Amino acid sequence: MNVKLNALVVAALMAATGTAQAKIADSDDNGSSSSGDLFASVVSASQVATYTVDLGIRLDQFMAAPTNVAGVKLVWDFDNNSFADLSATSTGLAGSLQTLNYGSIWTTFAAPAVVGATDLKFDVKAMDGLPTSLAGANTNRYLSTSLASSISANNTAVFNMDSLNVYPIAANADTTHSTHTADLNQAGANMLDLGDATNVNFENGSNDNWKGQTTFTSVGSTSSPLNFFFLTNSSNAGATAATITKLDGTWSFDASTAQLTYATAPVPEAETYAMMLAGLGLVGFMVGRRNKRV
Repeated sequence: MNVKLNALVVAALMAATGTAQAKIADSDDNGSSSSGDLFASVVSASQVATYTVDLGIRLDQFMAAPTNVAGVKLVWDFDNNSFADLSATSTGLAGSLQTLNYGSIWTTFAAPAVVGATDLKFDVKAMDGLPTSLAGANTNRYLSTSLASSISANNTAVFNMDSLNVYPIAANADTTHSTHTADLNQAGANMLDLGDATNVNFENGSNDNWKGQTTFTSVGSTSSPLNFFFLTNSSNAGATAATITKLDGTWSFDASTAQLTYATAPVPEAETYAMMLAGLGLVGFMVGRRNKRV
């Protein structure tokens, strides 16, 4: 009986864990140990549908890992509730990943009309800011996707990107399809809207351009990869240009497999290096012959 009772208790705990979704660490949760989480949104305006998910990695962790070198490939599977580091050399992020707890929310979201919508788009963001009055250089830090090959912003825009905080806060409070805890060590699907008007949190809230604070948009079609940028204030002077770094990787999303991928250029294979060296050798040989003739 005790064995059966223990088994029932364990099953109950597992069931409870499966429904509890943790919060997205937002711009108010700044600091070295809890900088803002990376979170992704998948949106269709025509279907009034939004899916927002905590990726389980914080801004500090992502920037500290070797994610800006050749051969990186990170894959989140929203349907299988999994993360895989398929990089040529491990980034180490799997070891620091928060517990993923997406449940079956993607299955509910991914109706044929939604995943097949021609206007389906996605983005990835992370937030770690301070009030402008407290800000020194490099204290307000954001990660943002964009279809643009380059973006620009001044410090005022970077300070005001904090106004997007209302979106992850709304996502954390959304209990339409899940319950939430304040745990920053778990990553759950934090918002799912299917025609219930709460979708205005993204579409009508101008969250695709950081609530109207940036001249670039963060979203792009699921049919095209998005570039990734790190933005930080260069000082507390609002009109001064912010510091913006374009990372080497791009984000892509496959709605048919529910897989979100961050990837950099692949590491050249040995044969490629050999061909390059042979080509350089041939060029050197030809230059040497020409010099002798002269």
